[in-house]
Amino acid sequence: MAQYGMGVLYEKADDGTALRIISPELREEILTDFYWPHHQKLNKALKQQLNAGGKALIVDCHSFPSESFIRDLSQNSDRPDFNIGTDVFHTPNHLIEISQDYFRKKGFSLGLDWPYSGSIVPTEHYRKNKNVQSIMLEINRTLYLKEPSKEKSNNYALIKEVVAEYLEIMSRHA
Repeated sequence: MAQYGMGVLYEKADDGTALRIISPELREEILTDFYWPHHQKLNKALKQQLNAGGKALIVDCHSFPSESFIRDLSQNSDRPDFNIGTDVFHTPNHLIEISQDYFRKKGFSLGLDWPYSGSIVPTEHYRKNKNVQSIMLEINRTLYLKEPSKEKSNNYALIKEVVAEYLEIMSRHA
């Protein structure tokens, strides 16, 4: 999305209008103060987990709007309640099956690598260490917000519980 001004640092809105101008100095400042420290913390936590148990699971959590962004690759309006993003090397099939079963039993629809795909894995382990497992969980904002506002809906607490239970199940099966 960097080609549209929607990469690490958003410079443009979805419709292409300018949000802000990011000078090379500001870019470096934001990356230095926020982006790189975040990834250093992720790497540190991952190493600690690998040292403690020999395996680690990253659950990369995000949300998505109920209507596609203009720049989304898929403009299909029939978006799922939840989506899991996978990586062929770092997402074992049993985690996909557990996810599909969990959300089906809860009565929610689930996209598999749709509308978004992939999951974060630190570079030093990417496609090198099978003991680093990763899955992305995306939540359709219409489940917990009164879109287009950022006001919580009546289902907020329920969705929070559903996600917490999912994370607990995933931690047991990683």
